[in-house]
Amino acid sequence: MKPRLSWSCCGCLHGSVFPGLLFLLLLNSWRAAAQAQPAAPPPQTDPVEAAAVNAILSKLGLSAPPSWNISGNPCSGAATDDTQLDDNPAFNPAIKCDCSDQNNTLCHVTRFKINTLDAVGPIPEELRNLTHLRKLDLRKNYFTGPLPAFIGELTALESMTVGINALSGPIPKELGNLTNLVSLALGSNNFNGTLPDELGKLTKLRQIYIDSNDFSGPLLSTLSQLKNLSILWASDNNFTGQIPDYLGSLTNLTELRLQGNSFQGPIPTSLSNLVKLSKLRIGDIVSGSSPLAFIGNMTSLGELVLRNSKISDTLASVDFSKFGNLSLLDLSFNNITGQIPQSILNLPSLSYLFLGNNSLSGSLPATKSPLLTNLDFSYNHLSGNFPSWATEKNLQLNLVANDFVMDSSNNSVLPRGLDCLQRNTPCFLDSPQSASFAVDCGGSRTISGSDNSMYQADNANLGAASYYVAGAPTWGVSSVGLFTNAPNGSYIIYSSRQFDNTLDSALFQTARMSPSSLRYYGIGLENGNYTITLQFAEVDFPDIQSWTSRGRRVFDIYIQGERKEQNFDIRKTAGGKSFTVVKKQYVVPVTKNFLEIHLFWAGKGTCCIPSKGYYGPAVSALSATPNFVPTVRSSEDSKSNNKTGVIVGVVVGVSVVTLISLAGIFLWCQKRRKLLLELEELYTILGRPNVFSYGELRSATENFCSGNLLGEGGYGSVYKGKLSEGRVVAVKQLSQSSNQGKKQFAAEIETISRVQHRNLVRLYGCCLESNTPLLVYEYLENGSLDHALFGMTYSDLT
Repeated sequence: MKPRLSWSCCGCLHGSVFPGLLFLLLLNSWRAAAQAQPAAPPPQTDPVEAAAVNAILSKLGLSAPPSWNISGNPCSGAATDDTQLDDNPAFNPAIKCDCSDQNNTLCHVTRFKINTLDAVGPIPEELRNLTHLRKLDLRKNYFTGPLPAFIGELTALESMTVGINALSGPIPKELGNLTNLVSLALGSNNFNGTLPDELGKLTKLRQIYIDSNDFSGPLLSTLSQLKNLSILWASDNNFTGQIPDYLGSLTNLTELRLQGNSFQGPIPTSLSNLVKLSKLRIGDIVSGSSPLAFIGNMTSLGELVLRNSKISDTLASVDFSKFGNLSLLDLSFNNITGQIPQSILNLPSLSYLFLGNNSLSGSLPATKSPLLTNLDFSYNHLSGNFPSWATEKNLQLNLVANDFVMDSSNNSVLPRGLDCLQRNTPCFLDSPQSASFAVDCGGSRTISGSDNSMYQADNANLGAASYYVAGAPTWGVSSVGLFTNAPNGSYIIYSSRQFDNTLDSALFQTARMSPSSLRYYGIGLENGNYTITLQFAEVDFPDIQSWTSRGRRVFDIYIQGERKEQNFDIRKTAGGKSFTVVKKQYVVPVTKNFLEIHLFWAGKGTCCIPSKGYYGPAVSALSATPNFVPTVRSSEDSKSNNKTGVIVGVVVGVSVVTLISLAGIFLWCQKRRKLLLELEELYTILGRPNVFSYGELRSATENFCSGNLLGEGGYGSVYKGKLSEGRVVAVKQLSQSSNQGKKQFAAEIETISRVQHRNLVRLYGCCLESNTPLLVYEYLENGSLDHALFGMTYSDLT
């Protein structure tokens, strides 16, 4: 029987294959139709906001980067992609947008950044039209005038910073309308008055920075409502009254700074509730005393500073063995008594310990942890023998002004001269050796001053807990303190500038700086009245309308234990000018053949302008001259009134020096003229490039320190440097053997300036002041493709 043809296959073909083909045809038709229709237009920026952005930049004289299509639709390109704004100098000024409005067709500006651009003038009123802003970053500029009340209309704001500007006046109460704020930064301005109660409405706040202003009155009581607060900086203001008890209820606090105000004690015991604190800084309490026990539960602390806080207690009142995270402990300038517990020196993470200027007694603990290498016990009543750990290398141990007896076992352990700086000052007591001394602070050579004093070099490598006694000995110096979060621990300031209001510019090209306490001593002086001359010049803050000029260095001056100046500001005293010399003179008695000059930081002034670690006392030169006819030979051999026996030698010497000086001046003028001609010739060849001063580059590279050496090549060495505004650069120091003339040097500048490629470093500028020309290049953290393939250095690339 023949099988019958099954129509099921036909049915399958009809029911499956044909519909499949039909689907494909329809799909292709749909695609063709879609391609034939024009693409949907890109979303557009709200025209009011676009106009506001353009107006703001125009008023401030700023230009947008090429990646930002500011002339057309601002909310496009980098403004809407995943480009990061924070710490991105290539995208500044800049905005970010949200384009989800009206079915993804309308964009609103949600972030606005004008950061470190030295924008000058009041905050433009057009900012009020950016009503969708969630983040506003106006840090590090030179905005002036008040913080406008219309800021309170930007109710979508979650983060706002106007820190490090020149804004002034009171804080507008309208700021209380920004109830979505999580972070508010107003630090380092000129704001004054009392804080408005309306700040208490900002209950979402986690961070508030109001440091380094001129706020006054009690610390705002409505801050007690900010239960989410984790960071509060309120240092360097004029807050008065007691530290509020309500701070103890802000149990989410992890960082609290209250230094440099006029608070009265005692410190509230309620602060013991702040068990989440990792950093606590309280200082400069003006009256009242406080116990130490309130810190007992703060075992999460990594930094604890209760400096100059009127603490009256013993260290035994706290079980320090529980503070395993503590890396910095500063309890200096208090009234702490008793012995130093062994448990403090055994803390596993502790690196810096400052217990100076208390009333501690007994002997030093027998052991310490290896990490603890900076210890200040100066100005106490410690005694006994030095423990074995005092001989460790790379140890800084300051034991000035204690009761140690320097016998044969003790005297060779620490740097020389400590016996001259104990409380009973045994060196030359009742046996004076000199009647004057002068010091070039931070200087590396002896300098003859226009006042006929010989200023001795003071280039000792002092750090966080150090002292130094000159060889004679006729003078000494002691420095204590740690710069807060400073990347560069240098305690000497360098400058190659010429200074106004002096005949001795060389004296001011260095200055010794300290973050806490700087003391100079006259040792073995004849007793009597002396004129003490202190000479200062500010070099860190330029005289321009820039955020870098907004720094303030403020400290107190004590001589022989008596305060002569409170809140002394070098630049302010010089009429608001840097690089201008200020002299302060005082007549004081010297008794027990000993003189003490003390420069003390009391928590005032900015901490981080132009970069972290720029604060505290600084002095360029000092001298002590007798107001009587000495009976002992002066240490300053050049003082004519004490050298009548060598008049002939002085005359001959002056004649020789005059001839040498004239020759030197002639050579200097010739060299200066040659340099100017070379610069003009360079400008003629390629226009005016960015010209850096030699002093600026020397400071940036830490005097061309070998630790900053990036590489060496046939044409010279290349060093890593950091400019005053924070930019990291590579500085190429051309060797004299490279035989590069002006034309070759200019050609290199011109060529590299014109060539742009992501694998080529960019040239920023040059310097012709030194014996060898310097080129300043972009610094690349990870090198280049050539480096990765062939191991080439910066010298090879350039």
